[in-house]
Amino acid sequence: MNEKSKQRKKKKRITAGELYPLTRAVTHIRLVEVNPGKLAALDALAPVYFALCQQYVTLFCTTEPPNKLRDPLYRTPLSERWHRVAIMQAAGIARSWRSNRTTAYQQYQDDLEQYQKQQADGQLSVQAKEPQWREWNVPTLRQPCIQANVNVVKLEESHDSTYDYWLIISTLEKGQPIQVPVKLAAYHKRALTDSKTHKVKKLNSSVQ
Repeated sequence: MNEKSKQRKKKKRITAGELYPLTRAVTHIRLVEVNPGKLAALDALAPVYFALCQQYVTLFCTTEPPNKLRDPLYRTPLSERWHRVAIMQAAGIARSWRSNRTTAYQQYQDDLEQYQKQQADGQLSVQAKEPQWREWNVPTLRQPCIQANVNVVKLEESHDSTYDYWLIISTLEKGQPIQVPVKLAAYHKRALTDSKTHKVKKLNSSVQ
């Protein structure tokens, strides 16, 4: 281990008495008062992103191991930033699918081994059936879900008392992002309120 790696490790250690960082998701924040033009831009973006994400899910489940840093492969009207977001999301889906499939296949092999052992020892019950493996289907995405990062979607605090935040979302039109107003509900504010200071904490820029 080189000196830089050691220094990075030391920085990550939390000393006695130091508070651990707590990450909390604030879900189901409704987008309000989005005009038809902005909705049209989002409606145009979603299916293109959805189709590209499906292509990479299939690739990572059948041909290549999941790689969130893979170079773009398919042609798309999406920007390179959106393209990379789709790759990262697809890699996560494929990694989970492969892990679950591996676990299921190992269970099948264990069951088959036990069946064959009982069969060889003459201890197999009359009702016992030999375990059969059924190959898993490649995941098919059914509902659009965009796991965006700050490269394509930014969350900015509003300086207008009408709204709490603005979402700045990149679209298919280069250099023409849209601004979507965000208003927190009462239960969002309760979730973000510090129990000691009673102040509402700010959201960070992690968006899904």
